[in-house]
Amino acid sequence: MTMYKGLKFIVILVFSLGSSFAYAQHYIGVRGGWGGGNARFTPKQETAMQWGLYSGGVSYKFFSDIKYVGAIQLDLQYIGKGYVTLERKGADTSYHRTINSFELPFMWQPHFYFFQRHARFFLNLGVQFSYNLDSRQWYESKRHGVYDDKIYPMKLVRDVRFGYGLCGGAGISLLAGRWDITLEARYNFGYSDILRSKIKYEPNLYTQSPLDNLNFSMAVYYRLGKEGLRSAPSKRMAVRLEEAEARRMMRRRAKQGLPPVDSVLMREIDEILNTPLFPDGVGSEIQPVPEKEKGTGQEPIRNEAPTLETHPAETLPASGNPPARKDTGVIRVASVRNSVREASSLPVASGMVPESAHTRFFETVS
Repeated sequence: MTMYKGLKFIVILVFSLGSSFAYAQHYIGVRGGWGGGNARFTPKQETAMQWGLYSGGVSYKFFSDIKYVGAIQLDLQYIGKGYVTLERKGADTSYHRTINSFELPFMWQPHFYFFQRHARFFLNLGVQFSYNLDSRQWYESKRHGVYDDKIYPMKLVRDVRFGYGLCGGAGISLLAGRWDITLEARYNFGYSDILRSKIKYEPNLYTQSPLDNLNFSMAVYYRLGKEGLRSAPSKRMAVRLEEAEARRMMRRRAKQGLPPVDSVLMREIDEILNTPLFPDGVGSEIQPVPEKEKGTGQEPIRNEAPTLETHPAETLPASGNPPARKDTGVIRVASVRNSVREASSLPVASGMVPESAHTRFFETVS
């Protein structure tokens, strides 16, 4: 029953990712790492970690638009594995063996963002498949050092070429534009044996001999698409992003020599832009202006629009256009049909105020 639920979860996850594949963000990159390996023998054998094993290869991952689904990562890397066996704990002489392999991990990557979406913490969970290329063996003594260092000949009847197992890890990604720099620690838990069972090949001493591997790596990715993060941030993160954007805008205004605009003023402008141009029932009395009557050349009689108050001491003239201002203040021009962010503060020369029935004007006294 548990296995059935696990397969059901994997199928649902694959279909969810597949449905959003066309809208996903695709990354390609290179990776390199260092670590160590060990083996689990049956019957039990005293072992130790074989350090100094390197890895390197290429990587691909894509992030789904569906929230909480995460990403999928696929690597193709050259990786070193190995183990150390001891006659007994604390023995003077140890046997060392390293195996060079091609490995193909396939992983699901749940994650979350921090540092205002400039960094990402992630987990990697998946499976890995490998092919063992060659091997080397030697003995090492505390008194005499390394000796009998030679190539280990891979034999079909004694050794296993193909391997598989589980893999998992955690890491941090730093995001800079379209670049992604990742630091990760990953552990491979082997299920296949490196030596054939004693039942199949009698000279071997063990019935089970899977390999484990611990690897610390660094990767550099490049995003193929120009679009940034498309998944919607949380409400709290959205507020932080808006505050950061406001700080950047104030720095830009300071460089341009413009007076500062605080967040309170921006909220007031946003409220004004979202209010109707006319109160309820007022705009309905305004009739559209008909075209000139053909052949007469005279203007038809039109109904007068109600007077709009744009300033405590000013009213609009009969033309319906605001008078040109003669001061040197900073006028914020914002279209009713545009967002507040599209409105920019521009120094306006005398008599250069735009005339538009769809435009509102706000003045910040410098």
